[in-house]
Amino acid sequence: MRTRFHVSKLNATTPPNSPEIIKAEKGDPVYPKRLLAILGKKAPAVLYLQGNISLLGSNGIGFCGSRKSSPKGIETVRDCAEQAAEAGITVVSGNAAGIDFEAHFHALSARGSTILVLPEGINHFRVKRALSPVWDWERVLVVSQFNPDDTWKGFRAMARNLVIIGLSKAMIVIEAGEKGGTMNAGLETLKHGTPLYVAEYQDMSVDARGNKILLDMGGKRLARSRATGRANMFHIFDDVRLDPAISFQENQLGLL
Repeated sequence: MRTRFHVSKLNATTPPNSPEIIKAEKGDPVYPKRLLAILGKKAPAVLYLQGNISLLGSNGIGFCGSRKSSPKGIETVRDCAEQAAEAGITVVSGNAAGIDFEAHFHALSARGSTILVLPEGINHFRVKRALSPVWDWERVLVVSQFNPDDTWKGFRAMARNLVIIGLSKAMIVIEAGEKGGTMNAGLETLKHGTPLYVAEYQDMSVDARGNKILLDMGGKRLARSRATGRANMFHIFDDVRLDPAISFQENQLGLL
């Protein structure tokens, strides 16, 4: 049977040194099997990919949080992203301002890898000026599930959260409001059986009132270790290794 696999220069305005954009459909060898396993029928029919495609098979931790993050939130995401990079784990986030940006930046600064999941078509992607000093296409993958020329819309930002979850073996919420995209991402993470870790620290920002809600709903507490002074990531690394979301999905299918 012929394999469907498409490669094309979809973005004519991308700088010359950028890799080609690849269009991957369900059934193509490059399409991530884990995304299908976690999302099932909700998995996108097509992904547009640019960068190091091998990152699709790497262990990933997702990050989400407020666009207007507090200094404490920025300090926390920096610590967690650096620890992930040091452990050889890929940081997955949504290429938005605030927590997303900090997660991508500090993963790359620590010589780690990162996946940027776009809330728009890939033809709109540009490397942010502040990311340029640490950018390395060998350690980066850009992903979009939308038609290449689709513009940003709120519903697309919500939809891309599912892809972040599907590519991540654990998710970290740094700061969530009581409503909005980060809260949605946290709830969808719990719904799909992916381990959800929620930052908890003194003097939480008013923009992080959703953190307590997510903790009450089954999120796991992420706090600073007294021994190291850094966020305690050991349980997260265990979950990445064990990938309990796969077992959760198998159990759900067994109930049908």
